[in-house]
Amino acid sequence: MRGAGVRDARPASRNVLRLLREPRWLRGLALAVLVALVCCALGRWQWHRREERLAANAPLVQNYDAAPVPVDSVLGDGQVLAPGDVWTPVRLTGTYDTDATVLVRNRPRDERFGYEVLVPLVQDDGTALLVDRGWLPAGDDSTERPDAVPAPPAGRVTVVARLRQWEDDKRGRVPAGQVTSIAGDSVTAAVEGALDDPPRLLGGYALLASEAPASGTSPAAVPAPAPAERPAVDEGPHLAYTVQWFGFALTALVVWVVAGRRELQARAEEDQTPQDPTPGTTPGTAQDRAPRGAGTTSAAPPAPRRRRRREGVDEAAEDAELDARVEHR
Repeated sequence: MRGAGVRDARPASRNVLRLLREPRWLRGLALAVLVALVCCALGRWQWHRREERLAANAPLVQNYDAAPVPVDSVLGDGQVLAPGDVWTPVRLTGTYDTDATVLVRNRPRDERFGYEVLVPLVQDDGTALLVDRGWLPAGDDSTERPDAVPAPPAGRVTVVARLRQWEDDKRGRVPAGQVTSIAGDSVTAAVEGALDDPPRLLGGYALLASEAPASGTSPAAVPAPAPAERPAVDEGPHLAYTVQWFGFALTALVVWVVAGRRELQARAEEDQTPQDPTPGTTPGTAQDRAPRGAGTTSAAPPAPRRRRRREGVDEAAEDAELDARVEHR
């Protein structure tokens, strides 16, 4: 029994080697490997995209709910806000310079276009932090500015705000006192154009979280701008795409393996099927194929066929018909 198992395994191994040597199957394997490599590359790309998204969300997760710190401990005069310090809450005291109010155009919110209101908060050392005080809808009768821009609190104000980096600059023709993005150069130019002695802006801006005293305490006052909303922390679909691409890579290889196994199984079944008889011969029974003299009885020769007589005609009539033909000649 053991020897039979070894003999059965050897033909199977030879079949596998023969299948791998066939050009058609080698081309199929090469194609499957190529597809798997491409899918793996795309999977790694999606994984790196996810890592980039997580890195971008890390400051928001770590800093957004932290306790406020003095602004000069994070962003000093002449410094640029570091990426790891984005969303850090800072506390500072100063005076709003309303003459240098800047409006940021084309800011959609809740399917409406509007403006964000930027006002420099000037500190005692002459530096100023540009504070984004919130969002206002566009005016009903004009698209040049909001219907009304509420004034910030007068006098000294203590502000808690979350730091943000400058946005990319967007060029465009806008009215005086307005910008298309919160970019350092554009905002600095707008502030300097509104004041004779402008303050030195710090290297970033901040989203207002709270201020004391608060504005808009009078019932007749213009409603304050809508505060900035907390951003959603979203990783995106990159992790799901990563799993899908690596799954496609594995599927490409599995498809080739399954197809090869089926091919080998089909060939094995063909080898086990009895061979068909030689073309042009009629398959007979086992007794017909047995050799003569092997205990079988030969068949009797067929009896000679008797000539069929014409039905309804006797012998005398046939003789008379023959005699008449001879006399006629």
